[in-house]
Amino acid sequence: MIAPIARWIKKAKYQKRFSSEYKNFIQHQAHTPKGYAAFRKLFVLTRGKSNDALSADINQKIGKYPEVSLDGILANFTGESLQKAVAQMQKDGFYIFEQKLDAAVIEEIYRYAQQTPASYIDVNHSGQAYTKEQILFDPKKPVSPRYQFNDRQVLACAPLQKLIFDTSLLAFAQEYLGCKPILDIVAFWWSAPFGGKAKNAAAQMYHFDLDRIKFIKFFFYLTDVDTHTGPHCYVKGSHQTLPSAIDRDGRFEDEEMSAVYGAENVLELAGKKGTIMAVDTRGFHKGKELEHGERLLFQIQYTNSMFGQSYAKFDAQSILPEYAQQIQQYSYSYQNIA
Repeated sequence: MIAPIARWIKKAKYQKRFSSEYKNFIQHQAHTPKGYAAFRKLFVLTRGKSNDALSADINQKIGKYPEVSLDGILANFTGESLQKAVAQMQKDGFYIFEQKLDAAVIEEIYRYAQQTPASYIDVNHSGQAYTKEQILFDPKKPVSPRYQFNDRQVLACAPLQKLIFDTSLLAFAQEYLGCKPILDIVAFWWSAPFGGKAKNAAAQMYHFDLDRIKFIKFFFYLTDVDTHTGPHCYVKGSHQTLPSAIDRDGRFEDEEMSAVYGAENVLELAGKKGTIMAVDTRGFHKGKELEHGERLLFQIQYTNSMFGQSYAKFDAQSILPEYAQQIQQYSYSYQNIA
């Protein structure tokens, strides 16, 4: 914990640096490591208030779509039930939907993942480094705790692409973010037991995400997930502020989460295959290490701003023609498609 005077001096320093870099981003859409570093520092020094203020300003300037269709995977929602679900997520930081993926869809995605080679975390590397080599995932002989598919491979799977362009998810994201959401990143990966090796690189220690100012992730379990097969773990309510006892940027042990938030709020979000959940990973979270078996998970992220980390845009050539009209209708949301 930083002393009050030292905190004030550091906050003023990083506020000045961030303001300059953020202005440059607004004018030129330019991402810089210096701006991103100042953004993260300011988040910790203000215990999250800097991001809250930025989001309020974005919401006022960008606004919402007058209407987004709820047709899609969350089709049973009405306007009222949608608002209740969003309110619950605003309180807890996550929401598990009653709706599930269809069994036939799950089977098609699972077979695709079995037959498609993926990069994997290099366990001999000190950081989070993925191999250039791509191999098929073999649950009997895993060589890494995580195997990752790239964006092109994700878009090549029609059922995954259908989820990416699901307007009911877009509608939920808009209500949670408070403005027109931007499709940011997608991720699709296998997790395997690996004896505790590379748990940091595999995001298996508690941490908060801060790639963007505000964001929402949709997770889809494509295998059954219980306490032994790598449930997503989340600290309930931890997305709201960063307590002084842990106001630092990095990885955290389970004991720290229990000590600060109470063990009753450190949750394992298990679920059968087909489970869909929305999560604000600004809150503390991790993927629990697998004891046995395998986990296949798909993730879609929406954000309120592209400020932050610099990622490659989606390749429009991989997108099916049937989504062209939707991309045009919600062009702001799909600005990250090249």
